[in-house]
Amino acid sequence: MTMNKTHSRVKSIISLFMVLVFAVVGIASVPAYAKKYEETDPEIIELRKEIEALKNDAAKAREQRQKLEGEIDDVSASAMQVQKEVDALQEEVDVYQSQINALNKQIRLLDNQIVGIEKSIKETEEKVAEQEKKIKETQKLLGERIRAMYMSGNVSSVELILEANSFESLLTRLELVSQVSKHDNKIVDDLKSEIKEMEDLKTSLLKQKDTLTENKKEIETSKADVVASQKEIKALKSTVDKKLSKLENYLSTLNKQDSQLAKLEQQAEAQQAAYSYKIDQMLAGKASQGSGSANLIWPVPYSSSYISSGYGRRSGVGVGDFHYGIDITMPGAESNDKKIIAAGDGTVLIASSICSHNYRKNYSCGCNWGFGDYVVIDHGDGVRAYYAHLSHVSVTQGQTVSQGQTIGYMGCTGYSTGWHLHFEIRVGSGSQSQTARNPLNYVSKP
Repeated sequence: MTMNKTHSRVKSIISLFMVLVFAVVGIASVPAYAKKYEETDPEIIELRKEIEALKNDAAKAREQRQKLEGEIDDVSASAMQVQKEVDALQEEVDVYQSQINALNKQIRLLDNQIVGIEKSIKETEEKVAEQEKKIKETQKLLGERIRAMYMSGNVSSVELILEANSFESLLTRLELVSQVSKHDNKIVDDLKSEIKEMEDLKTSLLKQKDTLTENKKEIETSKADVVASQKEIKALKSTVDKKLSKLENYLSTLNKQDSQLAKLEQQAEAQQAAYSYKIDQMLAGKASQGSGSANLIWPVPYSSSYISSGYGRRSGVGVGDFHYGIDITMPGAESNDKKIIAAGDGTVLIASSICSHNYRKNYSCGCNWGFGDYVVIDHGDGVRAYYAHLSHVSVTQGQTVSQGQTIGYMGCTGYSTGWHLHFEIRVGSGSQSQTARNPLNYVSKP
């Protein structure tokens, strides 16, 4: 009886021992993704804190930039308005300058005419003087001739007539005396007539000169008025120019501040990306290990979805020579409401939502080395899936997820030229090129 009891106890102990062994083995065989990941690594915890602090710094810089950009827009609008005023004033200055140029042209024309008339007056005066000189010379010659006749004892005209011995001779002598007298008088009269004509011409020229001079004075008066008006506009424009210069200098200062804040934001985001990459590498070492087999499904649960860029070597602006995943997109992706689901059961290793650049771009914004907002899930047996360029992340690091569960939404964050999901499979530990696998060996569109 005692023997039977002892034997029964031993069997019970052995049975209990076997249960415990199987329980331990069973627990050991549970994949890592079945447990909620509890982060205990001090370095990772510290990096998470740093990332959060940098995220806050970037957010503050972004907020300051938004306010600054609002002020920049206001100042730019004011500067544009002032520039319009400057342009309008410059147009007035130009109009006045055109008027001044036209008046100067008229003044130059009148000056040339006055110079021409003055030259004609001078030439006329010279001719008058010359004719007066000829009259004097003629009169002198006549006087000398009469004096010579007198000195030589020649008879006078009366004597010449009285000595005529016939009527015919008388007429002939009278005609001769008359012709001589007429000739002498004609010479003098012609000269006097020419002098009178020249004096009349001079008088006419002087009147023309006076008229032109008066016209010139009127034009100069008009010019003075225009110059005065232009001076007023120039003074006003100078004041507005100074105002514009101040606005432009202030705008330049604001733009410099904006550039500095943008630089700070980029540095903060770049440092976040660097820390995230380091965590990614550390978590990759903590992820499950195995042969790389997994039962996964298509991560974009829409029949209209399609592959826009496949796995493998490719070329194009802003993309690398080798694409380590596949890009999946669909119509209406820009709405940011297209779900991305977990391709399989697993544990969230990374859930990063540091990127605010959810828009098309042909450059890297620096967030998470181009991934933007992304999620990494350990699906067990050494398989990790990367879900990148999300507009929103719906899970947290360490969370256990089920196949088909929503983990985020299709977006355009990071280095992305359009809304899509970058889906990447990595197996084991090592660099991207060493661990990346063709996702189409794990998933296919239903």
